[in-house]
Amino acid sequence: MVFARDEEAEMKYSISYEENPKPDDTLVLENGIMEYDKQNQSQSQTTFFAFFVRDEKGNIVGGCDGEIMYGHLYIGHVWVTETLRGQGFGASLMRAVEQLATDSRCHFMAVNTMEWQALDFYKRFGFFVEFERRGFDNDAIFYYLRKDLAKIN
Repeated sequence: MVFARDEEAEMKYSISYEENPKPDDTLVLENGIMEYDKQNQSQSQTTFFAFFVRDEKGNIVGGCDGEIMYGHLYIGHVWVTETLRGQGFGASLMRAVEQLATDSRCHFMAVNTMEWQALDFYKRFGFFVEFERRGFDNDAIFYYLRKDLAKIN
């Protein structure tokens, strides 16, 4: 379907739906937003991070990732393979992330989770429910959590 036409360049544009898009394709969107922000805002640059747990062969068996944006650290994913859960790797990852947030002079940290995922895990590290969103299938609840960090002078 032709969405718009640029008469000067004789260029046709279309909108297409892609299920499970390639990470490199979605990175184009992220980079575009970051470039716009860099040109038009007085905010700090967004940076992305990841911590990985690797086995002796270098395979990733856990980790977390996220971004530091405008004075806060957002945790996107935290995962540890089932066989390693309960052995302190998740706690070590959370301590590393909080240290990164502190070193980066963040004001707070944020993470999201469904009710059956890791709500109690995050609460053990000082996160509180900032708000919740209801209306998902099977009456599931999506929690938005926050942890305020020490004030930076």
